[in-house]
Formats: sequence, structure tokens, C-alpha cells
Amino acid sequence: MNNELQKAMWNGRAGASWVRHNSLLETLLGEPGHACMDSLRLIPGMRILDVGCGCGNQTLDLAARLDTSSLVTGIDISEPMLALAGDLKDANNDSLGADVEFLLGDASESLFPDEQFDAIYSRFGVMFFADPTRAFASLRAALKPGGQLAFVCWQEPRLNPFFTAPLQAALTVLPPQAPAIPGAPGPFSLANKARVTTILDRAGFQSNTVAPLALKLSVGDTQSFDEIFEELVQIGPAAALIAESDPTLKPRARSAVYARLKDFYTPGSGVAFDANFWLVTAYN
Repeated sequence: MNNELQKAMWNGRAGASWVRHNSLLETLLGEPGHACMDSLRLIPGMRILDVGCGCGNQTLDLAARLDTSSLVTGIDISEPMLALAGDLKDANNDSLGADVEFLLGDASESLFPDEQFDAIYSRFGVMFFADPTRAFASLRAALKPGGQLAFVCWQEPRLNPFFTAPLQAALTVLPPQAPAIPGAPGPFSLANKARVTTILDRAGFQSNTVAPLALKLSVGDTQSFDEIFEELVQIGPAAALIAESDPTLKPRARSAVYARLKDFYTPGSGVAFDANFWLVTAYN
């Protein structure tokens, strides 16, 4: 399986950006991950794999829910994100229940012995596989019989203005992008419910459920809009588009994004976006 483009992206600009803005991103995106954790059947002595663990915040949150006989393994392809994960683990060791380990690797490959894990968890970490059916089949092989898969992913872009609003604003100034290829690796590759079900069925999972999860993402309740904007304009697809654009157009593109994001700001509450996800569970 060839995920070289994803490896390059997450070891380059995307990974570095996430590390810089990890605190803001966890404030925004922590709740869907915790809702996914709530769907797991946690018992003493578990071994759990966190796929696409990134900077490790969710891995550590999982470990805090478990006992000292358990182990949570976080795996990611991004070296800079895993470096921060290690630092956060050291800083939070006293609050952890389970042991935690972080591994550099591509979870879509057969990296683990068969029937090793009691559960596999992922928050936004399974949408980037070049061959998702094969990747999920490999993950299923690493689950013990009866083991649970639980992940959360984005529904379609039009239901998630966190992504689309700043991008559409930037595109009022910048040249249009090539249309996205449906199902290509990226944040919305699993946005289609039927596609998710088909992939899991073909990968051999059973008792699959794909349930809608609607939440409000918010950040910056103690900040001015200008303060929040300076971080938000540096994350997501609009940030990448502006960074790679004609330098003469960047100020106007930033101004367009500023005006659009201000529509989501309320003093004392910060910036808030309606957001829609799929909460997916399945069993080996």
C-alpha cells in the first residue's frame, strides 16, 4: 500500500502546523473523540490501538480511563506530532492509568501480530488510507475475536463550515482548485455512509453501525476575535491554499477569510461551528 503522499504531508507542513496549534485544535476537536471513546467497552487489562494518534492527546485521554494493567498504543506516520506526543506523555504521567507507548508507522500496513488488541480507536485517523478496504482488513486482523473498532470521521463538507467557510472565502480571491476526487485520501474520504459500510463489510467486520453525531465546535471564549483569527487562519485547507498562493494575493485572501470567520464569532463565547460526524463501531 502506498501512502507516501500522506507521509510527506504529515511529516511536512501539515504535521508542523498541527504541532504549533495543537492546543487550539484539541479544544475544537476533543469532544467528538471523547464521544467515540464513550462507545468503547472498557475493561481492566485491555490493549487498545489508537490509529492516527497525532500529538497523543486522545491516547492519553484513553489511558486516563483505564487501569494500570492496560496498555494504549498510539501509532502515527508523523514524526513531529509523535515528538510532541512523547513530551505530553512525560508531562502527564501522574494522571495516566494505563501504560502508553507511541510508535512511528503506517497503520494501514500489517505491523502488528494477529489478534493482539481488544479494541481499536481513532479520531480522524482512518480517512487517509490509499486502499481503505485493505487497511481496515489489516486492522481487523490485529483485533482479538470479538474485538471492537470505534472511530469518528467527518460527514460531507457542506455540513462542516469549520473546513468550508474559510476555504470558500479564500477562493473568492484565489484561483479555483481542481475538484476533489470522491473517496481520495483526505478528511472527507469516509463522508459517504454507504461507502463506510461497504468498506467495513468487505474488510470482514460485523455488526457495523454508522451513526450521525452532531456537535458544536467552539474555541476562544476568553479571546478577542483578532487573537483567535491569527490561529484559525493558519490551520485547515484555506491555510494551505493561502500559503501556496501568489504573494500579491495573500493579504486579500486573509481579509476575505477574516470577514467570513467573524460571522461565527460571539464576544464571550468565541468562534463556534456546527459540525457533523459519523460515529462508527464494528466488531471482529
